[in-house]
Amino acid sequence: MSLRYGEVMKNMWQSSGGKTDGKPSMEAALRELEEETGLVAEPEDLKFLINDPNYNCDVYTLKVHPNTELDLIEPDKNGEWEKFSFKAYEKMAREGRTTPIYTTYIEPILHRIKPKPNHLNGRQPSRPNQKESCDDQDLMKIKMKPT
Repeated sequence: MSLRYGEVMKNMWQSSGGKTDGKPSMEAALRELEEETGLVAEPEDLKFLINDPNYNCDVYTLKVHPNTELDLIEPDKNGEWEKFSFKAYEKMAREGRTTPIYTTYIEPILHRIKPKPNHLNGRQPSRPNQKESCDDQDLMKIKMKPT
C-alpha cells in the first residue's frame, strides 16, 4: 500500500489499481500491479476478496515476500509502496487511514485474508514445518474498477 498524494483521499493508504479498460478484472489487476509497482505476478498469485457493488470494483490480495522490492513508478501520485501485516492493515482500516473501500468492507476483507486457526485438533502436522493456514505475512491489495 502507499500514501495517496492527490487531492481526493490525500494521505490515505491505497493499493495499486485502476480501470479495467474492458479487460477481465484479474487481467487488469495484474497489469496495474506491474505498471504501478514493477511487480510481475501470475493469475494464481492473486486471491479475489470482494466486489464493491457501489463502484463495481473488484479487490484482490497478493502475498508479497517481505524482501520483495517494489518500484515507485508514479512518485507524483503516491508515496513509496509498503507491505503491512494483517494486524497492521486491520488497525489502519479500522482507524479510517485507508481509502474508503478498505474501511467500508473491513469485515468481509478480514474474513477472507485472516489466517485461520489451526484445525489439527491437537494433532501434529504430518510434515515438519507444515502449516494448515497462512502466516501473518505482508499483503498488497489490488482493486480494479470497470472502465
